[in-house]
Amino acid sequence: MEIQYLELSPASAAAMSDAIVRVYAAAFEPPPYLRGEPEARAFSDIFLRQRGQAGFHCIVAREAALGTVVGFVYGFTSLPGQWWHDQVAQHMNDVQREHWLGSAFELTELAVAPAYQGFGIGGQLHDRVLAGRPQRTAVLSTMQTETNALALYRKRGWQLLVSDFLFSGAVRMYAILGKELAANSLLAVGD
Repeated sequence: MEIQYLELSPASAAAMSDAIVRVYAAAFEPPPYLRGEPEARAFSDIFLRQRGQAGFHCIVAREAALGTVVGFVYGFTSLPGQWWHDQVAQHMNDVQREHWLGSAFELTELAVAPAYQGFGIGGQLHDRVLAGRPQRTAVLSTMQTETNALALYRKRGWQLLVSDFLFSGAVRMYAILGKELAANSLLAVGD
């Protein structure tokens, strides 16, 4: 299986939006996520809005032979006034806020279709989206339960910043993670 990794502009991401939403729906339907059709529709709307954020960076993984999108990752510069940034900032002290959110890339979503999990695609997407970022840190939220995603983040050096985090309107607890990027920017993709 040959996987191609394509960096997408906001316009290209819009053109591939249906394929990206299909991967999201497939990846987050099984336990422990249990996200169904309503969540996939909500993600589609969110993805539409977030493509306009400063520093938007999106990469898709595509099976070369079929041209099928099998995974994606995206994020953008985390700034005051953004929903996620402002909610997380409220749960940090001034020193944490300045260090972790003062110059941060928000890794917003990373998903791989279930049939393609376990082949290193998620790790490649992760490494590629963070390679060469101009920000000092990267931040993300993930369900606070043992998942493949949490294992990937631990393996890649993410650290726990805030636990037992409940976003407004959410029913599940999340962990807020952070990663220093200065040393990471010197690594080649895939190291």
